[in-house]
Amino acid sequence: MSFSNPALVGSGCLSGQSIYSVVTTPVHIPGSRARLDDGREFEYVRSKSATAIGKGKLATYDPIVAALDGIAVQASTAAGSMSLPVTVTATLVANELLGANVTTDDDAGEGVTYKIMGHAAHSSGTLTLLLDRGLEVSVTTSTTATIDPGPTSVKISAAVVAAALPVEVAAGVPLVDIGAGNTTPQYFWVQKTGRANVLFGTAVGAIGQPAYHGEDAGSFQVAVQTTAQAGRVHLGTIVALLPVDTEYATVALNIP
Repeated sequence: MSFSNPALVGSGCLSGQSIYSVVTTPVHIPGSRARLDDGREFEYVRSKSATAIGKGKLATYDPIVAALDGIAVQASTAAGSMSLPVTVTATLVANELLGANVTTDDDAGEGVTYKIMGHAAHSSGTLTLLLDRGLEVSVTTSTTATIDPGPTSVKISAAVVAAALPVEVAAGVPLVDIGAGNTTPQYFWVQKTGRANVLFGTAVGAIGQPAYHGEDAGSFQVAVQTTAQAGRVHLGTIVALLPVDTEYATVALNIP
C-alpha cells in the first residue's frame, strides 16, 4: 500500500490523491473517508475560505448559516423520490453542496438524514437536491429541513478565548499548505486520527494530557478541566514531551 495515497473506506481502493497534495478538481466526494496502513484516518474536504490553512494547523467545518437552517420543503414529495425540493435564498454554484447532509427537522418525514449527491446552480427560490437514496417517508410543504455543509466547506480554526468553549466543530489537520479557496475551491485530505505534527499555542501542556482548540488560530493547546471548560471535546492526546508555544509538536489525534 502507498504511504501517501490512502485506501478508501468501503471499497479498499487507493485514492488517486496523496495526503500531501491539494487539487482544484475533486477526486472524491467531500466527506469520503480513507485510511493508511498505519491506522491514520482521513476525510476528504473542500475549502472555499479566503484564508489559507497551513499544514499542521487545525481546520474546522464552517457553521450552518441561517439560509440553510430550518428551510421549507417547496412541494409535497412522495416516499421513494430521489430528490427533495427546498426553498433556499443562498447563491450556490452547481454541486457546491455535493457531499453535504440534509436533515428533515420537523413535521412529515422528520428525523432522517440524506446525503446530497448534486444540484444545479442556484440564486433564489426552489433548489432541487439530488439524494443518495429515496425518501424514507413522504414530506409535505409543512416539513422543514436543514442543510449541513460539513466537509464541503472548511476553514482554519478560530482562536478560542482562554477557558471558553469553541463555536466550531473540528474537521482535522491538513498535511500540506492549503491556499485561499474563495476564488478557486481547494480539495484535500485532513487527518482525523493517529499521530500528527500540529501547531501549539499558549497553554501548551505536556505528554499524556488531552489536546483541544488553541488560543491562536489553527492551533492546539492542553485542555485544562476547570468548571468553565467541562464541556470541551478533546481532539487527541499530547505525545510530545513538552510542546512549545508557536512551535509544532506531536499529538495523537482523535477527531470524529
